[in-house]
Amino acid sequence: MTGKCEDGRQRSTSVEQLQGVCSLQNTPVKQHSETPPPSPLISRSRGTTLRTNSKRRRHEKSTDRYIPNRSSTDVDMIHHLMTSKRNKLSSGTSTETPAKKTNKLVGRCLFSAENAKKACTKLLSFTAKRKLDFSMSECLIPRGSKNQMKMKEETAVKILNAPGAAKNFYYNLVDWGVNNIVVIGLKEDVYYWDAAKSQAYVLPQEAGRDGDLVTCVKWKPDATKHIVSSRYGTTKLWDSTVCKLVSSHVSPTVYSASWRDNNLVSLGRGDGTVLHWDVRTPDTLHRPFSATSGIICGVDWDREGESLAVGCNDNKVQIFRNTNLRESETLTMVYQSAVKAISWNPLQRGVLATGSGQNDQRVVVWDLISGNYKNCIDTKSQVTGLIWSPSCNQLVTSHGHFDPNLRLWELKNSTNTCKLTGHTNMIVSIAKSPLNDHIISLSADESLRVWNIFAKNNASNKSRLSSSALSLDKIR
Repeated sequence: MTGKCEDGRQRSTSVEQLQGVCSLQNTPVKQHSETPPPSPLISRSRGTTLRTNSKRRRHEKSTDRYIPNRSSTDVDMIHHLMTSKRNKLSSGTSTETPAKKTNKLVGRCLFSAENAKKACTKLLSFTAKRKLDFSMSECLIPRGSKNQMKMKEETAVKILNAPGAAKNFYYNLVDWGVNNIVVIGLKEDVYYWDAAKSQAYVLPQEAGRDGDLVTCVKWKPDATKHIVSSRYGTTKLWDSTVCKLVSSHVSPTVYSASWRDNNLVSLGRGDGTVLHWDVRTPDTLHRPFSATSGIICGVDWDREGESLAVGCNDNKVQIFRNTNLRESETLTMVYQSAVKAISWNPLQRGVLATGSGQNDQRVVVWDLISGNYKNCIDTKSQVTGLIWSPSCNQLVTSHGHFDPNLRLWELKNSTNTCKLTGHTNMIVSIAKSPLNDHIISLSADESLRVWNIFAKNNASNKSRLSSSALSLDKIR
């Protein structure tokens, strides 16, 4: 929700207005002696405590001049309450007149389930209706309460050696396809790891320039093809069934990718543009559109293929609505750091989870339909990736600076219920297995680790990796 930041005097008045409670009996306004709780409608900066001028507050205690906001006040409901109360006082008999029957019918319509809360709260509103556009720079998101639950620790069920794993926040170097094969980018090479057979092999490539590091890999939804992007701007489309290069093109460096369907992939590039590539015509590229002036480090299509979320290193997340590949921006969320971790809720429409970098360190779950946030978690560490649980009531986050581990969060109370330990350096990328029971993480400590944090709810699938538990396989 966007709004103009006001000066201190105006802001304190707004707080007093928000705290005012007006009733038909002219109930005196209750003044609070301490700072009010944080509100998404107030404040501009993260972690800033709202303060009011004491002299101004003392002066305002003696005034009751509040001006209701007409656009956000339900005039029909107020009129019904006033007339129904008047009729009840003036009527001495229990006979229902036509006017009373009409009044009851109106009341049932006004006080429906969705308006039940309004009937029990203040009638007059002193603030304008909220708009859909909003930004975190104008929302005071709470840091969350301290964990009250006892946190348990888990270790990996499988560890693989991954020499040369890059330490770069922007890279996306791991993806797990529906064919149960993990594609991994290490230095200039690309590797496949067959999770069912526990076998690894390298993808044959033409000799390239030294230092042309892999920056992004992404499976097609049906896992028949995948893309590989490199530091010098080459993006290749590989057919995994025959290990053959299908097509390639040169463009600004691609750091992230997301498939809308089996035909169209969107590439987030280092020049701040998003390029759509229809792989049915590999040599034909759509015209890129500009999303930011910085680096695009995270992109993700929603399950309907209608909205594209784009995370940038200019501390913004932008939502674009797809209309024949001509995007129009619908929403911008502003953070305190770059946003790489982006994931739409696979079960609930319009719900987006975002994780920000070192200077912000928060995971925020947004409900874009209502235009507000559902959860805000202070992870106290740089967020490099996040994954929804199968039931979508939990989130797994991977971290870089300060805490190179994975954590499981319960969204109901925003608490950390499990810590997945083992990595000793930044976790660059994470991916989820096709059965949603395991997670794989690639770290700059040159290791790949497989976790069965979700497999406990799916015992029939647990054996797929348990046979090689705690073993050490070399990718090279």
